[in-house]
Amino acid sequence: PAAPAGPSAAATWPRFWEGQDVLARWTDGLLYLGTIKKVDPVRQVCLVQFEDDSQFLVLWKDINPAAVPGEEWACCVCHLEDLSPDNRLVRCEKCSHAYHQQCHLPRVFSDGPWMCRQCVFAVATKRGGALKKGPYAKAMLSMKLVLPYQLKGLEWDAEHLTNRQQCYCYCGGPGEWNLKMLQCHRCAQWFHEACTQCLSKPLLYGDRFYIFECCVCTGGPETVCRLPLRWVDVAHLILYHLSICCKKKYFDFEREILPFASENWDSLLLGELSDTPKGERYSQLLNALTTHKDRFISGKEIKKRKGLFGLHLRVPPPAPHVPGGDADSLLISDSRAGQVWEGAAPQEGQTAAAAAPPPAGGATSKYGPAQHHGEGAAGESPHSGGGAESSQR
Repeated sequence: PAAPAGPSAAATWPRFWEGQDVLARWTDGLLYLGTIKKVDPVRQVCLVQFEDDSQFLVLWKDINPAAVPGEEWACCVCHLEDLSPDNRLVRCEKCSHAYHQQCHLPRVFSDGPWMCRQCVFAVATKRGGALKKGPYAKAMLSMKLVLPYQLKGLEWDAEHLTNRQQCYCYCGGPGEWNLKMLQCHRCAQWFHEACTQCLSKPLLYGDRFYIFECCVCTGGPETVCRLPLRWVDVAHLILYHLSICCKKKYFDFEREILPFASENWDSLLLGELSDTPKGERYSQLLNALTTHKDRFISGKEIKKRKGLFGLHLRVPPPAPHVPGGDADSLLISDSRAGQVWEGAAPQEGQTAAAAAPPPAGGATSKYGPAQHHGEGAAGESPHSGGGAESSQR
């Protein structure tokens, strides 16, 4: 369907309409193709149907429409055609949207072929981490030096885990702190794994054992380092990751927990623990699960098989304490495992916070970071099927 025509259409008609094909940003920082079914101008949300026929409410800020015929010479940010010598209209060579040079963030200085922020992120973001080399990676790094929103204007909860505006990362999209996001050690904002360029391995759900600094705070490439984990942290992290992926509470130690640990051992980045022989991993993990009764519950305690284990509460491992200004003393220095890196590249119904993003790729286990979307995510993603119409982002 085409946008309504008429001399005043551009000024009066909203940029979204029923039947319009759009790209919608999900809580994993990635874009998914969908079709608008309903437009709610009061709440500024659209009901979007994705390729698997699932439907979700998506905030306007997280929807990227195609360029509309008839609006080629209006800025897609301010919707004005006003020009000045130092604020011309420039057009993205990929999506054909026009921007005032000063409306785009960062400001556009190029007079040649140019790609907008949205298109650079659409091309460069990936599950497991964004591109690190090549022209798109370089363009992405330059975009990431400026946030497309005012960080100080966000309204956070008491623990600084979620904000009311659902605005996170370099992309400004929605997010869930416990599902593959890194928190900047300096500005405390959360960033999607898919938008970062510094990771050597995909994140596990709930893994906060990193010191991460974003491009805005460093003024250049991101930095990230792995913090040391204890065996109880490893066991907790594995159980939390499995519970999110599989949507169940209890897991068999020999058939699920230990195989996951073995298949993803290198991806866990355990520093000194990474040298633990396979035979000793069994006893160390089992000892952690049986002795830390404040975190774990066994099947024996609930009259099930004693080889089953689960979390008392399905929450991530406690955040590690990082003393201010003394982060270097906590770094894992085992370069073989790659624990220290620097970026290589110069409301109705369920809310979005309850819907998990598609799992990211990278490891070999069917429960691991390589899990394909739809294979038992914590909530329904735009590609996992069975999405609820009432899930608002």
